[in-house]
Order: sequence, then C-alpha cells, then structure tokens
Amino acid sequence: MNVFQLVKKSVTARQAAERYGLKVNRNGMACCPFHQDRHPSMKVDQGFYCFACGAKGDVITFTGKLFGMSPYEAAKKLITDFNLPIPLKEQKSVQNKSRDREGEKVQSRYHFSVKSKVRTWKNHAVKVLTDYLSWIRFWKQFYGSGPEPFEQECFLEALDNERKINDYLDILLTGDGEEIAEFFIYKRKEVEKIEQRMEEYQRGVLEEIREYCRAGNADTGRNPGQSGSNGERPDPAVYPELQICVGT
Repeated sequence: MNVFQLVKKSVTARQAAERYGLKVNRNGMACCPFHQDRHPSMKVDQGFYCFACGAKGDVITFTGKLFGMSPYEAAKKLITDFNLPIPLKEQKSVQNKSRDREGEKVQSRYHFSVKSKVRTWKNHAVKVLTDYLSWIRFWKQFYGSGPEPFEQECFLEALDNERKINDYLDILLTGDGEEIAEFFIYKRKEVEKIEQRMEEYQRGVLEEIREYCRAGNADTGRNPGQSGSNGERPDPAVYPELQICVGT
C-alpha cells in the first residue's frame, strides 16, 4: 500500500475533524468549515460529506482542504499529528510552511466566529426565555384564580411549560460550553417559536387594551382613560395586563 492508503486506513475523517477543533455531535454531524454553516450540515465518519455545499472526500482531502495543502502535505501532517508509524519518502517539493500557518489562521478565525455567534444567540435566548417565564407565571396566577382555569389556554400553557423553561434557563446560565452548543443546535428553533408566540400574544393584548380604551372613551360622561359610569379608572387588580404591557 502507498502512503495515502496507509494514512486512510489509520485515521478517519471524524478523528481528524475532532483533532483539528471541529465539534462533532453524537450523530456524526458538524458545522462545515468550508462555507458559512449555521447548522451542522456535514456528515463526518470514515470520510466526509456536506449536504449544503457538496464538499466531500476522505481524511486526506479533508485535511488538505482545511489547511490549504497538497494531498502529500496533508498525509504528512496526519502522520505527524497522529504519530503514525508510516515512513515517508523524500519529495522534491518542500512543504510551504507559510501556507500551513495561513491555514491555521483561517481555522482560528472560523472558531472565533462560531463562538461569537453562539454567545450572542445565548444572551438573546436568555432574554426571550426569561420574558416568557414571567408571562407564564402571570398566566398561572391570573387565570388559575378563575372559576374554570383548565378551560383557559394560557393557564394550561403555563402548567405545561413552566418547569421546562426553568430547565432551559439553567442550561444557558450555568451550563458549560458543550452543553450550550448542544442546546444551540437542538433547541434554537424552539426558542424562535417561543419568541414568535410572545410577539403574537403581546400584539393581541395591546389590541385588547386599545379596544378597551376606545370603548371607555366613547361612553357618554366619561373622560379619556376612565372605565365606569362613575368616572373611576380601571382597577389594575382586575386588569393586570395594563400593568405588565404598558408599565403602569
């Protein structure tokens, strides 16, 4: 067997990917380093294949593409980095060290960019989930005090989600880098749906407040902002949405 066959028999693309800093999840998926990949779209095993950009090949192709090396230079790097007992014949061409250093700089910039994006997303997700937790606690208390709370959609939503949202916040606020990265991969879509849910609910509440105010101001003998025929202002204990949404 030649040097390339020996290297491919000794090292998999997944082992090389993990050695050179890529995070590979339990399903063998990783963010592709060869394009701007926000979701893990590259399958890494014996070889590699990106379902998004189409990059594919074996461990030597992966290493050469990652560091900007020729196949022989990539094989030589793998032999050195994995301490493989494979002899190398002297080649007429000398490895371009400056190109190797440039490849390492590109890899470093890639990892910094990924970490920065995850950190920014984490801060946003904490705000979204904290706001949502405040709402579901309000729903639980407000609708739970009614005569038939289990017929209220918001009350049921609060019962279903309060524990789960607390668990999510624990991961984001106290988890290590690996736990947060895994949460980003698997729960990002759910956080987006929660954010949309909050926006829809808040728009609905604000519209109800506008309708309430318009109806109150249109009645004969009432001043703007007054609700009853005796001119009294709305009781915040009866309409707590007014406090939460408009900050009164």
